[in-house]
Amino acid sequence: MKLFCGIRVFPAVLALLLAAAGAAAENRTVSITMTWQPQAQFAGIYYAKEAGIFAKYGLDVEIRHKTVELSIVDYLTEKHSDFIVASLGTALVERSKGIPLVNVCQLGKESTVMLIAAAGKGIERVSDLNKPTPSGQPRRFAVWEVDFGAVPLAFLRERRIDGRIVPMNTGIALFLWGATDVICALEYNEYYQLLAAGYEPEDLVCFRLRDNRMNIPEDGVYTLESTVQAKPEVCAAVREAILEGWREALRNPEQALSCVRKYCDRDNSRFDPAHQRWMLSMYGKSLALEGEQAGRLSPGDYDFAVGLFRKHKLIGSAIDYARFCPVEKKEGEKK
Repeated sequence: MKLFCGIRVFPAVLALLLAAAGAAAENRTVSITMTWQPQAQFAGIYYAKEAGIFAKYGLDVEIRHKTVELSIVDYLTEKHSDFIVASLGTALVERSKGIPLVNVCQLGKESTVMLIAAAGKGIERVSDLNKPTPSGQPRRFAVWEVDFGAVPLAFLRERRIDGRIVPMNTGIALFLWGATDVICALEYNEYYQLLAAGYEPEDLVCFRLRDNRMNIPEDGVYTLESTVQAKPEVCAAVREAILEGWREALRNPEQALSCVRKYCDRDNSRFDPAHQRWMLSMYGKSLALEGEQAGRLSPGDYDFAVGLFRKHKLIGSAIDYARFCPVEKKEGEKK
């Protein structure tokens, strides 16, 4: 029999998975909300659901997606979700406001944020971002308004770049219309959109933050402190299942893309095969999925981000690393 987005699962294997999950199923139904609409950025989580990996870890998982209007953290604080996918920058800003967020699985190992300008507009190096336009006006920077803006703002302040911030929710329209001189982009998303819109790579001047002393890891899985305290084994199972889901998704890209398409269809979201293939490849390269530290935010990365954000007044305070990244033992390990 053929199930799970083209992944072949034999009845006997499926029965064993379900039987193993049955004893632990009580109180292990959880929801995870993605930080954006369905896309390959979340392929590993879709794969974990559709291939029975969550079930193998005794989890019954509902996958949801945020809307444009709400911050991803609202889904935790308003009890719409047990777990969320969010960037480290977002989590630090919200934690500073008193929301008891904790990181239970770090996925990203590096920054994919870029600042992009059109070639031939007087911007060739980072220092040129501070130069006014030919008419003497300050440069206009399109920066994400909800969830993603902290890291590019920190970069601009660290480099003492003055300019006018133009709030940006999603897409590249502001750049295409000439309403902004520089646009924030994720290498796996908006950068591809610019290429698809007709730009050649040589038409764009790109500043990757990871190449400019601003390599802050991005996506992780977050929940509230109360959830970790009440259900540490569930949090550990969520982490291990998502890591396994991502490893398998990258080993099986066609099946992973089939899963992405399923969730796009479910939520009436557009599926662009070329874009999603690019996203899966580029996003997958930014993940840290192997080794003993897989799924863990390093203390060095945490301290760097906290220090930078505090320096530029993006956060007022921060908690100890051990509280932000609690260690839950895997099931079967001695505590």
